[in-house]
Amino acid sequence: MNIYPPSALISIAEKYLNDKIEQAQPLTQGDVSETFHIITKNKKNYVIKNGASPQSEGKMLKFLASNGIDVPKVILANSEILILERIKETNSFSLETWSNLGKMLTKLHNIHNSNYGWEDNYAFGTINVINTPSSSWVKFWGEWRLACYLSHLPVTTAKKIEHLIIKLDDFLPDHPIASLLHGDLWTGNILAHYNQPYLIDPACYYGHNEVDIAMLNLFGNPYDIFYQSYNLLEKGWQKRLAIYQIFPLIIHYILFGNYYLRMLNKILDDLKL
Repeated sequence: MNIYPPSALISIAEKYLNDKIEQAQPLTQGDVSETFHIITKNKKNYVIKNGASPQSEGKMLKFLASNGIDVPKVILANSEILILERIKETNSFSLETWSNLGKMLTKLHNIHNSNYGWEDNYAFGTINVINTPSSSWVKFWGEWRLACYLSHLPVTTAKKIEHLIIKLDDFLPDHPIASLLHGDLWTGNILAHYNQPYLIDPACYYGHNEVDIAMLNLFGNPYDIFYQSYNLLEKGWQKRLAIYQIFPLIIHYILFGNYYLRMLNKILDDLKL
């Protein structure tokens, strides 16, 4: 993973854009990535970003766009930098935005595949995410979203997850439709532009559509109108959300610390494994 100092990232952007950057406003800074809104001498607006997988992220954004999903246009994506069209946020999440998000996710999740997983692996910061294709959803989730991270966890938490993996087919369907997922769908990765949502920071793979819904509920609560326009949920979906929230909480704990471990342990305790 390459996290450059702001001055170095700006110099890399100037090299590829062949334009002087006159203003650079931080959007995010930290251990996972550096992201800036820049304005060039020629008055062009872009977002520049580096981090774990800029080339992979650019590829995913292009794939989403080719399937009619609203995302920022990719200007350049390589191993050093991701340069994107800037989407200006014009309002907070309105009822219309939530409704449009439901319609967009219906379109996204109606893109299907024969297997679960993705053609590439990528990373959240320093944490590798393995996407080896599988014909079994329970096997994929148990192996590549739970078991492979047990060594990063306290022993008591890891044992609880081991017990869950043994019983995972009691909680999850083995062959749900393999839908295209955003993979990191919380409201911080959705831009509202005149009530139209744009998706950013994807971590795509094919899997159970409820994974995205679980992430959307982990750090917020979609309005009721979202569920009125998103029509792909099946019986029992609310009970499965907790299972799908374990993976992002593991990643957040590894990257950001004990606050997320407490959230993780509460979910595991509530499951009464």
